[in-house]
Amino acid sequence: MWHRLAEVSVQCAKHAVSASFRAWLRDLRTGRSPDRAVLANVIIPALAGAQALVNGSDALWIGCRRYTTRYYRLIERHGARCWTLDFDPDVQRFGRAGRHVVGDIRKLDSLFPDQRFESVFCNGVFGFGIDAMPDQIAACAAMAAVMKPGGWMLLGWNTDRIPDPLIGGVADRWFEPSSLPGVGRRKMVEGCTHVYDVFRRRSNVQADAI
Repeated sequence: MWHRLAEVSVQCAKHAVSASFRAWLRDLRTGRSPDRAVLANVIIPALAGAQALVNGSDALWIGCRRYTTRYYRLIERHGARCWTLDFDPDVQRFGRAGRHVVGDIRKLDSLFPDQRFESVFCNGVFGFGIDAMPDQIAACAAMAAVMKPGGWMLLGWNTDRIPDPLIGGVADRWFEPSSLPGVGRRKMVEGCTHVYDVFRRRSNVQADAI
């Protein structure tokens, strides 16, 4: 009996150390990527506070990697169902299990013909494959096509990768820059070249006009 209790105690201690190590490693990675810290600790909570991630709502995350799996959990912690999209079939394992689609952001309307999202996260896509202005315009049109009027769109990009999308007006037809409480219309992240722009889907532009 005492031998068994000792084994259980050892296993519990190992689990505690492992959990602590994982938390430490997560914090270390976040600290090295200030844009990720801003997204997790500032922007997602702000969207939740703006009722964009309420129970029963749907959010779309575009662009999947190992580190993005954390954000799906944060989004769903606030009540929304998170869907994911990436064009690369090799990263399916980093998408939201059961709600991941392989495809091109510019074809969202055909990939989600019956889905309308309250929020869309397009982070690290412009400048990492969607680089030319015509492709960025097509991507914005496609995102608008699968969003509800008034829905929130977060566009994350890097100043050393692409010209300013606001100056280029790539989203103007379908979205308007909107202030998110605690974030504003634009959040420039200190310590890196990352910028977050906040938009809302225009209600006076019909999806079939896109």
